[in-house]
Amino acid sequence: MELRTKTFLFIIASFLLGAVGGGYTVKTFFTSPNGGSRGDYQRQFAERLHLDSAQAGKVDSIFDAHRARFSEVKKTYSEILRHKRDTLRLEIRKLLTPEQNGLYDGYIKEQEEREKKRENHK
Repeated sequence: MELRTKTFLFIIASFLLGAVGGGYTVKTFFTSPNGGSRGDYQRQFAERLHLDSAQAGKVDSIFDAHRARFSEVKKTYSEILRHKRDTLRLEIRKLLTPEQNGLYDGYIKEQEEREKKRENHK
């Protein structure tokens, strides 16, 4: 196999592994376990730990106090991933012929459409 082909495959594999890892991290740390709303998550949390109403109120306040910080981290994380993705795409484009770049544009468009669908389901 040619070195350019191996390099290209390595870059694609790295990108895919990064996307999977990033998706898992976001799903694990930034969404509720059942995909429900924050209120559902907090209610389930209180029920599972058998919190009384005073405890549940204090826990809700703690969640609310930290929510903004998590949003900041998520925003920063998303911006860093977007920048890394764009850098990766530019490096890949350097290896491609004009015809391949056209195919790559279609591939990127499909990826972005899938990403939008996932975002809309959250």
